[in-house]
Amino acid sequence: MYERYADPARRAIFFSVVYSVLSESPAVDSVYLLRGLMHDDNSRANTLFCLREHFPLYSGCPYKFASYEEAPKPEPALTNDAKRILARTAWEADTMRDYWIDTEHLLLGIMAESKCLAAKYLSEAGLNLKGARRTVIENKSSRPDYGPVPESWNLQSPWERWILKRRMRRYLA
Repeated sequence: MYERYADPARRAIFFSVVYSVLSESPAVDSVYLLRGLMHDDNSRANTLFCLREHFPLYSGCPYKFASYEEAPKPEPALTNDAKRILARTAWEADTMRDYWIDTEHLLLGIMAESKCLAAKYLSEAGLNLKGARRTVIENKSSRPDYGPVPESWNLQSPWERWILKRRMRRYLA
Protein backbone atom coordinates (compact mmCIF):
# COMPACT_ATOMS: atom_id res chain seq x y z
CA MET A 1 0.00 0.00 0.00
CA TYR A 2 2.82 2.42 0.77
CA GLU A 3 5.11 1.64 -2.17
CA ARG A 4 4.50 5.08 -3.75
CA TYR A 5 5.21 6.90 -0.49
CA ALA A 6 8.58 8.63 -0.27
CA ASP A 7 10.64 8.03 2.87
CA PRO A 8 9.61 11.32 4.58
CA ALA A 9 5.91 10.49 4.12
CA ARG A 10 6.48 6.97 5.44
CA ARG A 11 8.27 8.45 8.46
CA ALA A 12 5.33 10.79 9.09
CA ILE A 13 2.90 7.86 9.06
CA PHE A 14 5.23 5.81 11.27
CA PHE A 15 5.45 8.60 13.84
CA SER A 16 1.69 9.11 13.76
CA VAL A 17 1.39 5.46 14.83
CA VAL A 18 4.06 6.00 17.51
CA TYR A 19 2.21 9.03 18.90
CA SER A 20 -1.00 7.01 18.92
CA VAL A 21 0.67 4.18 20.85
CA LEU A 22 2.33 6.55 23.32
CA SER A 23 -1.02 8.22 23.95
CA GLU A 24 -2.64 4.79 24.42
CA SER A 25 -5.14 5.57 21.70
CA PRO A 26 -6.87 2.61 20.05
CA ALA A 27 -6.67 4.22 16.60
CA VAL A 28 -4.67 6.62 14.44
CA ASP A 29 -6.82 9.60 13.57
CA SER A 30 -6.29 12.79 11.57
CA VAL A 31 -4.65 14.64 14.47
CA TYR A 32 -2.04 11.89 14.86
CA LEU A 33 -1.35 12.11 11.11
CA LEU A 34 -0.85 15.86 11.50
CA ARG A 35 1.46 15.27 14.49
CA GLY A 36 3.43 12.75 12.43
CA LEU A 37 3.91 15.43 9.77
CA MET A 38 5.32 17.77 12.41
CA HIS A 39 7.80 15.24 13.81
CA ASP A 40 10.62 15.95 11.33
CA ASP A 41 11.34 19.67 11.21
CA ASN A 42 12.87 19.40 7.74
CA SER A 43 9.94 17.64 6.05
CA ARG A 44 8.50 19.45 3.05
CA ALA A 45 5.17 19.97 4.81
CA ASN A 46 6.96 21.75 7.68
CA THR A 47 9.19 23.70 5.31
CA LEU A 48 6.36 24.90 3.04
CA PHE A 49 3.66 25.49 5.66
CA CYS A 50 5.52 26.09 8.97
CA LEU A 51 3.34 23.60 10.83
CA ARG A 52 5.43 23.69 14.00
CA GLU A 53 4.95 27.46 14.29
CA HIS A 54 1.17 27.06 13.88
CA PHE A 55 0.92 24.19 16.39
CA PRO A 56 3.76 24.43 18.94
CA LEU A 57 1.91 22.34 21.53
CA TYR A 58 1.58 19.38 19.18
CA SER A 59 5.16 19.28 17.94
CA GLY A 60 6.58 17.62 21.04
CA CYS A 61 6.49 13.98 22.01
CA PRO A 62 4.15 12.76 24.76
CA TYR A 63 6.29 11.65 27.69
CA LYS A 64 3.88 9.41 29.55
CA PHE A 65 6.36 6.55 29.12
CA ALA A 66 10.12 6.80 29.53
CA SER A 67 10.68 5.24 26.12
CA TYR A 68 8.82 3.75 23.20
CA GLU A 69 9.90 0.28 24.35
CA GLU A 70 8.02 0.72 27.65
CA ALA A 71 4.78 1.75 25.96
CA PRO A 72 2.11 -0.89 25.35
CA LYS A 73 2.28 -2.43 21.88
CA PRO A 74 -1.22 -2.49 20.48
CA GLU A 75 -1.64 -2.36 16.73
CA PRO A 76 -3.68 0.81 16.36
CA ALA A 77 -6.14 0.76 13.52
CA LEU A 78 -6.81 3.67 11.20
CA THR A 79 -10.01 5.58 11.78
CA ASN A 80 -12.33 6.08 8.82
CA ASP A 81 -11.10 9.69 8.61
CA ALA A 82 -7.49 8.50 8.40
CA LYS A 83 -8.37 5.97 5.68
CA ARG A 84 -10.12 8.68 3.66
CA ILE A 85 -7.13 10.99 4.19
CA LEU A 86 -4.72 8.39 2.78
CA ALA A 87 -7.01 7.87 -0.21
CA ARG A 88 -7.22 11.64 -0.78
CA THR A 89 -3.43 11.86 -0.43
CA ALA A 90 -2.97 9.50 -3.38
CA TRP A 91 -5.64 11.40 -5.34
CA GLU A 92 -3.86 14.72 -4.71
CA ALA A 93 -0.55 13.26 -5.94
CA ASP A 94 -2.22 11.70 -9.00
CA THR A 95 -3.89 14.98 -9.92
CA MET A 96 -0.53 16.77 -9.76
CA ARG A 97 0.98 13.96 -11.88
CA ASP A 98 3.37 13.05 -9.07
CA TYR A 99 4.24 9.39 -8.74
CA TRP A 100 6.01 9.77 -5.40
CA ILE A 101 3.78 10.77 -2.49
CA ASP A 102 5.51 13.18 -0.14
CA THR A 103 4.55 14.91 3.10
CA GLU A 104 2.94 17.86 1.33
CA HIS A 105 0.53 15.47 -0.40
CA LEU A 106 -0.33 14.01 2.99
CA LEU A 107 -1.04 17.51 4.30
CA LEU A 108 -3.27 18.19 1.28
CA GLY A 109 -5.06 14.90 1.98
CA ILE A 110 -5.75 16.04 5.54
CA MET A 111 -7.01 19.42 4.34
CA ALA A 112 -9.20 17.81 1.66
CA GLU A 113 -11.00 15.79 4.33
CA SER A 114 -12.60 18.99 5.64
CA LYS A 115 -14.77 17.39 8.32
CA CYS A 116 -11.87 15.86 10.26
CA LEU A 117 -10.47 17.54 13.36
CA ALA A 118 -6.97 18.13 11.93
CA ALA A 119 -8.42 19.91 8.89
CA LYS A 120 -10.38 22.17 11.23
CA TYR A 121 -7.19 22.95 13.15
CA LEU A 122 -5.40 23.79 9.89
CA SER A 123 -8.29 25.99 8.80
CA GLU A 124 -8.27 27.86 12.11
CA ALA A 125 -4.52 28.40 11.64
CA GLY A 126 -5.27 30.17 8.35
CA LEU A 127 -4.32 27.39 5.92
CA ASN A 128 -6.79 26.56 3.17
CA LEU A 129 -6.78 23.79 0.59
CA LYS A 130 -6.75 25.98 -2.51
CA GLY A 131 -3.82 28.08 -1.32
CA ALA A 132 -1.94 24.99 -0.13
CA ARG A 133 -2.35 23.33 -3.54
CA ARG A 134 -0.94 26.39 -5.24
CA THR A 135 2.01 26.48 -2.84
CA VAL A 136 2.79 22.81 -3.49
CA ILE A 137 2.59 23.28 -7.27
CA GLU A 138 4.76 26.41 -7.15
CA ASN A 139 7.42 24.55 -5.12
CA LYS A 140 7.32 21.33 -7.13
CA SER A 141 10.73 21.99 -8.67
CA SER A 142 12.41 22.01 -5.25
CA ARG A 143 11.18 18.50 -4.40
CA PRO A 144 13.97 15.93 -4.00
CA ASP A 145 14.37 13.14 -6.51
CA TYR A 146 13.12 9.92 -4.93
CA GLY A 147 14.15 7.67 -7.77
CA PRO A 148 12.89 6.49 -11.13
CA VAL A 149 9.21 6.40 -11.91
CA PRO A 150 7.92 3.06 -13.25
CA GLU A 151 7.38 3.04 -17.01
CA SER A 152 3.74 2.00 -16.65
CA TRP A 153 2.99 5.16 -14.66
CA ASN A 154 3.50 7.42 -17.69
CA LEU A 155 1.36 5.36 -20.08
CA GLN A 156 -1.98 7.06 -20.58
CA SER A 157 -4.64 6.89 -23.20
CA PRO A 158 -5.86 10.12 -24.83
CA TRP A 159 -9.05 9.74 -22.81
CA GLU A 160 -7.10 9.61 -19.52
CA ARG A 161 -5.06 12.69 -20.51
CA TRP A 162 -8.28 14.58 -21.31
CA ILE A 163 -9.80 13.62 -17.93
CA LEU A 164 -6.61 14.65 -16.14
CA LYS A 165 -6.57 18.08 -17.87
CA ARG A 166 -10.20 18.70 -16.87
CA ARG A 167 -9.50 17.56 -13.32
CA MET A 168 -6.46 19.86 -13.09
CA ARG A 169 -8.48 22.87 -14.28
CA ARG A 170 -11.13 22.22 -11.64
CA TYR A 171 -8.43 21.44 -9.10
CA LEU A 172 -6.84 24.87 -9.44
CA ALA A 173 -10.08 26.82 -9.90
